[in-house]
This record gives sequence, structure tokens and C-alpha cells, in this order.
Amino acid sequence: MRFKRADLPGFLIAVIAPPLLTVLFFRAFDVFDHRGTPLLGIMSLNLAVCGGLLAMFTRFVRNWYWPLACVLVLGVAVIGVIWMQSQGTGDSGPATALKWIGLLAFFAANLTVGVQVLIHGLLPLVDRRAERRARS
Repeated sequence: MRFKRADLPGFLIAVIAPPLLTVLFFRAFDVFDHRGTPLLGIMSLNLAVCGGLLAMFTRFVRNWYWPLACVLVLGVAVIGVIWMQSQGTGDSGPATALKWIGLLAFFAANLTVGVQVLIHGLLPLVDRRAERRARS
């Protein structure tokens, strides 16, 4: 298998995403004090596997505009919620609305990537298999 320029986002995701997600998890749940327990290693491994799978399937993503726009909206929502929590209004209606927007943006990002992987990765594989069976 030859690597192409289109594989560069996958490499970046595989290298950058797991450590950042691990630090985000540790900071979000404040689990830095779990020294000597298997929690940190297990969570790091799970996040690294997820990051690797995501990186593997980025080869089939042809249009990055929608997933990146969803991730940008998600980032703005997270920053907004963190800011509102620091102001003491983390349980207000606008904070809840930002949480829902972040949740929907995360779902939309996964959906846009998943649909493209299905269209550009899985369906051509099924079509080639059907053509081979039709020939024989």
C-alpha cells in the first residue's frame, strides 16, 4: 500500500489526537492522582486505539469542510461552556443550550465522517466484490 498526500491528515490525527484526548480526559475528570492504578494506562490505550482507527479511516474522507466546521462549532461551544462555568453561570439556560450545540456538533462531525467513509470506502469495496462475482 502506497501512502498518498491524502493520508497526511490521518497521520496528524494518529499522532496528535490520542495525547490531546488523554490530557482532556485527565483534566475533565481530574484523575491525575490515580498513580499506581491501571486507570490511566487503560484510558490512554483506549483513546490511542480510537485515534488510530479514526486516522485509518481518514483516507476515505474527501471533503473536510463539514467535519472541520462541526469541530470548530464544538470547540466554540466547549470554550463558551467553560467560560460560563468560570463566571458561575454554568447551570443557566444559555450554558445548557451551548452544551446541546456541542453535543449536536459532535454528532454531526461523526456523521459527516462516517457517511464519507461509507460512500468512498465501503461501498466501492462491495461494488468491486459484486463485479468479481458477476464475472465468475
